[in-house]
Amino acid sequence: MTLLTLLLTCLITAGPPGLDAWRWPLGPPAPRIVRAFSPPSSPWGPGHRGVDLAAHPGQAVYAAGPGRVSYADHLAGRGVVAIDHGVLRTTYLPVRPSVHVGRRVASGTRIGIVEGVLLHCPVPCLHWGLRRGALYLDPLTLVQRQVRLLPRWPRPAPSQSRPAAGPAQPRMVLRDATTATGGALAGVVLTLSLAFAWRRTRLRFRLHRHRRPPPGVINLSQERRLRRTP
Repeated sequence: MTLLTLLLTCLITAGPPGLDAWRWPLGPPAPRIVRAFSPPSSPWGPGHRGVDLAAHPGQAVYAAGPGRVSYADHLAGRGVVAIDHGVLRTTYLPVRPSVHVGRRVASGTRIGIVEGVLLHCPVPCLHWGLRRGALYLDPLTLVQRQVRLLPRWPRPAPSQSRPAAGPAQPRMVLRDATTATGGALAGVVLTLSLAFAWRRTRLRFRLHRHRRPPPGVINLSQERRLRRTP
């Protein structure tokens, strides 16, 4: 059921105060539906702008709801009756009218009889239409009120919605990562410091070995150290 159909159903159900209920234009019993409503995709496109109800020539036709007769005459070789119901209008054809334009009718008032003219039905039928302005609506919404409820979906069990938890895996938090990074950095600094000290010591040793005085030259510093030694 579309939103427009639901709103129309609510409007019809509420109705103005003091109005009678809507009813089938034929019967009782309720007539058989020969062809359902099939709205066109565009105002000039093909479609079925109403419903066809199985009928027989001479069968009485009744107003589906209270209103005022706005048309009751022959049109294109067939009798047509139209009734205004406020913002809605119902049409009935082929019908030999028994009412005149301007007459107020109640729901169930006899407005004519079915003519023996075949329309687009394989058997004699009554074409029943419903309009709101220039918009064609399904007239069955007047007599077949339906409310569609959403299904209630079952909630999945916790075991189905969540995977089974496995053994806890150790993971490194932010503090652990910082500590590990600081330890690695300290190790790198210590390694570089030891390498630098070793290279510096080795360089001093080489320089001291290559600075021995040539033969015949007295090293005064070495002589002083020797004389001070008791």
